[in-house]
Amino acid sequence: MSEKHKNSLEVNSKVWRDLYAQGKNDLRYPNDVFVRCTYRYLDEKVRKVLDYGCGTGANLVHLAQRGMQMAGFEISEHALNITGNRLNSLGLQADLKVGIPGQKLPWSDNYFDAIVAWQVLCYNDWKSWNIAVKELDRVLAPGGVFIAATTAPGDITHRLSKPFGDSLYKSEVDGQEGCVVLIPDEDALLRCFPGQELEIGELMYRFDGIDARHWIIIYRKK
Repeated sequence: MSEKHKNSLEVNSKVWRDLYAQGKNDLRYPNDVFVRCTYRYLDEKVRKVLDYGCGTGANLVHLAQRGMQMAGFEISEHALNITGNRLNSLGLQADLKVGIPGQKLPWSDNYFDAIVAWQVLCYNDWKSWNIAVKELDRVLAPGGVFIAATTAPGDITHRLSKPFGDSLYKSEVDGQEGCVVLIPDEDALLRCFPGQELEIGELMYRFDGIDARHWIIIYRKK
């Protein structure tokens, strides 16, 4: 592991652990576009689902309430504690795992029917992105559905970052200073998910002075 890559993982992980420990980014409701995408692509045949980077569980709890057997992976133990408490208050359960980016996920090959990764993959450099995507592909069953949202050019994270080149940036967003983020244009998305037949959509809005723009990526594992 190169020193630059190691530093990127350490900085990004520390920033997000600190944010959750401070009670920030505690989302209470599932993203509305996430809800629409998952209702469209995750039917009654989908049972086991991984929420990769589940945070404090808003999206995960929504899918658990739909009757799916949920698993969640996070780098923040604090965030997972909140997720667990929310599940318990509703009489729900999930297989919640805290881990270190870049390590093997604690599930067997072809384990999940679907994987969701909502606004999390951008917090990688190219090396850690490729490692994450390969691991997600390993635990996704053939024919399984992958749904992700990731930062696109024009988003506030893009505008408030310094470019490194090759779609990489150093964030200057308040609270996320120093994070290395990967913000691909549409052509680079094919490099992000090599060999996959992608459905690509966009989520855009402007509210309270903030511009948001994310790619929506969906594919079915071959």
